[in-house]
Amino acid sequence: MQSSQIDPEELFTKLDRIGKGSFGEVFKGIDNRTQSVVAIKTIDLEEAEDEIEDIQQEITVLSQCDSPYITKYFGSYLKGSKLWIIMEYLGGGSALDLLRAGPFDESQIATMLKEILKGLDYLHSEKKIHRDIKAANVLLSEHGQVKLADFGVAGQLTDTQIKRETFVGTPFWMAPEVIQQSAYDSKADIWSLGITAIELAKGEPPNSDMHPMRVLFHIPKSPPPTLSGDFSKSFKEFTEACLNKDPTFRPTAKELLKHKFIVKHCKKTSYLSELIDRYRRWKEEGHSGSSSDDSDRTAPNEMLNLFFYYFSTQFFSFCSDLPVQGQGQDQQSKSASLTTVISPVFTELKQQHKEHSEQRLAIEELERNIRLAEEVCPGITDRMVTHIIARYQKYIFLFPCFVF
Repeated sequence: MQSSQIDPEELFTKLDRIGKGSFGEVFKGIDNRTQSVVAIKTIDLEEAEDEIEDIQQEITVLSQCDSPYITKYFGSYLKGSKLWIIMEYLGGGSALDLLRAGPFDESQIATMLKEILKGLDYLHSEKKIHRDIKAANVLLSEHGQVKLADFGVAGQLTDTQIKRETFVGTPFWMAPEVIQQSAYDSKADIWSLGITAIELAKGEPPNSDMHPMRVLFHIPKSPPPTLSGDFSKSFKEFTEACLNKDPTFRPTAKELLKHKFIVKHCKKTSYLSELIDRYRRWKEEGHSGSSSDDSDRTAPNEMLNLFFYYFSTQFFSFCSDLPVQGQGQDQQSKSASLTTVISPVFTELKQQHKEHSEQRLAIEELERNIRLAEEVCPGITDRMVTHIIARYQKYIFLFPCFVF
């Protein structure tokens, strides 16, 4: 990170806002020294206190990447509580933006997938996993060049621990082994690529009509999704190869670059500029613009759903292994769920209600009381979560539509 004494507002000029997330915004900007166009991501670190590790992860991964298929990182600057991350500007928008004007044809899909595969081949050769491949994280330049973006959940594979066991990503695109928190490797990206291929063809990923939490239970137990409809045999075979539930049988990115669907249908990336022109015409006709400002479709809005979303994704395996009270549990150790479940839930709730002072104060008071209870009785949060999930699972069994 650059010195906090350097004022980024002297180096860069923010222009139009092109995106908005939970804790920050993305602007088109100008580097005042070179007059080149850049993307400026600003993040309020006070609001994103519990996300700082993810932010650091994104900066670390981007700074280590040197590939024409990965968005370029130019530096970071701190001004007050605001972190400015300067990146390459890609004026064509995301693949998700372009989908708003309609699905892609097979040549456009093959061309885009080939460039994504080149990016994945580079990342995997560097022992990195992206872990959140989807149309929203595929950016295009105005001339159709394709690059991978959003490395907030990217993971590093080491020689000593070649497989990961953490739960990250977006449910609709998530590989079964990631949901189950089994050891996984770069093949998890290949599953997500197969889901993305269907998304590019259909406009939405499989199971998009399903609640995100139900998807988390559905994917590991169900047969893999298939590409249905009037598509070529080679395209269907490509998605089938990616969506093998046994990751050992999924091809690598390098192998998929030689797949007959890619070889037969791929064109030069300049061919994708037609999609960008189509999207611009679509917006000029009065349709709504970028999807970047839309709410995250995977974040449940109600507190109950939000709580159990975090629980089922990040804490399910931990709670199943909790010892019964009095059978070896160290009563002096604090609850892991306090940081794994409770903090992320309250962070998101406070962000959702930041414009409503009374609700935010109530949320903060509830969070303080839970932390106080944990201080007085270490381990009580874990036991509370275990008890709640047991009751909740009974409701799922008896009334499967109760929450969803």
